[in-house]
Amino acid sequence: MFQGCGAFGSYEAAAAAPPVEAMYLCTPHHLHQVHVTMAARAGKHILVEKPMARTLEEGQTIIAEAQRAGVTLMVAENYRFMAPVRQCKALVESGAVGDLRMVQLQEEALFRPAQWRTCRDLNGGGVFIDGGIHKVDILLYLVGKPERLYATPLPPGLPGLEAEDGVVVTTRSARGVVGLIHHAWTNARHPPAPWVAVSGTRGRIAFELGASWLTLATSSAERVWQFADDGDGLVPMVQEFRASIREEREPEMSGAAGLDDLAVVLKVYESMETGSAVMLPPSWPGSLSRLEERRGEGGVSCL
Repeated sequence: MFQGCGAFGSYEAAAAAPPVEAMYLCTPHHLHQVHVTMAARAGKHILVEKPMARTLEEGQTIIAEAQRAGVTLMVAENYRFMAPVRQCKALVESGAVGDLRMVQLQEEALFRPAQWRTCRDLNGGGVFIDGGIHKVDILLYLVGKPERLYATPLPPGLPGLEAEDGVVVTTRSARGVVGLIHHAWTNARHPPAPWVAVSGTRGRIAFELGASWLTLATSSAERVWQFADDGDGLVPMVQEFRASIREEREPEMSGAAGLDDLAVVLKVYESMETGSAVMLPPSWPGSLSRLEERRGEGGVSCL
């Protein structure tokens, strides 16, 4: 059915198989570091699910393992590769909405967490590190890193979880652009589709995540884009992974980019725990990783 070329009884067997050139690691969050290490030391290129890790230390270790092995490391952040998200980025950069003012990202997902996802330690947190990190990546992709943020959890709605099942986050960039993320799991049937709205001084962009359309409304006109059935963006994401290996370059969604997303998520948790707004440090984790690569301290290359 899937036209696979083989089957293996364990991850270790797959990593040891000479015909296998790359591995897509879709395992629980607490296993990412050990599985990336296994794949890297076997000389396999790595596509690892988001979040790439539960802590910055784990993420930095993952990047270092890939660098030492000379293999490509990419984080499987598929939302960035959805056609409406790409078009939104192009419109923002073209000035179609003028100067940015606000980016809103909203999702209430009907979800029944698997057992490991109910455990704060195994998951790395609750709903925000699990699914909210998608919204963080879109925000960073469109606006850049925030300068400060404030986050508050929603009252608990699902039983049996050790961490949050809903959160609202507000951010502010150095240019004053406001971000608003609401991400939650819900028991309600048929929740509304997740959506994104980008407001500027000249217009507004709106689209649904997973849909195949986008609208741009200005004072003089409204335009609608229709895309081929893009769905979840997985196909272009994997195509980028393959292309980065063949072209011997860093993938767009590099380990450094994944570390940037994780840094924001962890600041969200800090804000929830302290009840206060938090500033993000000038030294950005992913930027530091990229600087080390440029200095030749074990930069990523392809075999």
